[in-house]
Amino acid sequence: MSGLAEVSSLRSIRFSTEKFPERTRVEAYREAFGATIARHDIQPLGDGPFHFEADLWNLPGLGLAWSSISPCHRWIRSQHILSDDILVGIGASGGGCVLRQHGRETHVGVGEAVLTSCAHIADVQITESSRPITLRIPHAVLKSRVPGVDDLVARCIPRDSEGLTLLTGYIGALRKLDQTSPDLCRLAADHVYDLVSLVLGARGDFRDVAQQRGGRAARLAAILQAIERRAGDRNLTALMVAEEFGITPRYVHLLLEETGKTFTHLVLERRLKKAVALVRSPSWRHRSIADIAAEAGFTDMSYFNRAFRRRYDVTPSEIRKSIGP
Repeated sequence: MSGLAEVSSLRSIRFSTEKFPERTRVEAYREAFGATIARHDIQPLGDGPFHFEADLWNLPGLGLAWSSISPCHRWIRSQHILSDDILVGIGASGGGCVLRQHGRETHVGVGEAVLTSCAHIADVQITESSRPITLRIPHAVLKSRVPGVDDLVARCIPRDSEGLTLLTGYIGALRKLDQTSPDLCRLAADHVYDLVSLVLGARGDFRDVAQQRGGRAARLAAILQAIERRAGDRNLTALMVAEEFGITPRYVHLLLEETGKTFTHLVLERRLKKAVALVRSPSWRHRSIADIAAEAGFTDMSYFNRAFRRRYDVTPSEIRKSIGP
């Protein structure tokens, strides 16, 4: 996947063994994914049916994969080696894995990360069904930013490492984007480079740049996600969000300036979005508009009605009537 450096915009594919009969899933994986995309072989573990699915993004100089996989043994053989890229694997959920490379054996759990070199033989045992996140980055990129990066291969990166939570959150935010312009893709790749460099201990100017660019972007993404997640809390304030990330309310407002919207505007936007979804939901058909407003995070019905009509040019009741019984 070194060819990623030549990609100018987002390319994505989805692969799932669910499309194949159980008896042919392993061979389908080997032929359609392992031999052509991931460049590794596989052997299922246990008696259950083999399962694998993944969303794969190919950005400029960066590969991203969100996957789900059942217990198995995976390995890179010498004939599979085509690049010197570095894989950054993050245990997002489920069970952990054991990586063996360079004579080291590393156990990686949920929330932890590990580097794997695509230029050397390696094997991985996934002992339980897992949902890992994998990043593929050119070796040259990390070597220029993190001296001694090769010594970090096959060593567990603890979940409390600086930047790892920000990196995971930023990748999650990227997955929700519906914009795929070349400029956005290049910027996203740079931000991921920055965050991975912070996780791996970049120093000097590279660290300063990474903090200002990738770190800042990741914190903004995390704040936006927190607002979306917590907008239903009628007592939500910028202070509460700031405390969640260990920053000041002023810094929250400063970061949000980059969106062109204030904290109050973003919270209102998210609450109205939830309210209109509930108004249209069949399962909320027999609930009062006041119940919907409260569920969305509003405490003042007059304010809710004004804001709703200003945003959608109709009242909640009019939307209900248009849907019918």
